[in-house]
Amino acid sequence: IVYIGISTALIRFNKYMMSPDVFPFSLALSTIHMIVSTMLCGLLYIVKPSMFPAMATIQDQKLDLARLFVPIGACFAVMLYGSNQAYIYCSVAMLQF
Repeated sequence: IVYIGISTALIRFNKYMMSPDVFPFSLALSTIHMIVSTMLCGLLYIVKPSMFPAMATIQDQKLDLARLFVPIGACFAVMLYGSNQAYIYCSVAMLQF
């Protein structure tokens, strides 16, 4: 029940934020989201690397790993932009479905 309440509140807040008179820039919002997520994950790795045990095994394979994760990140960016854009055109009931 808590998850449903938080999810509803987040959808309503995003819908409000994407309204034309507040901040209707879904590309900027998506970019900020991804930059902040990347920075916080990097900070967490610096502060507590024990939370990332697999990083020790791939130290010499970073380029190969980047080739695998860049397409996934690009697809996530397109999905994030599209979902933020949907707040402009869809109702809250449609977004929760």
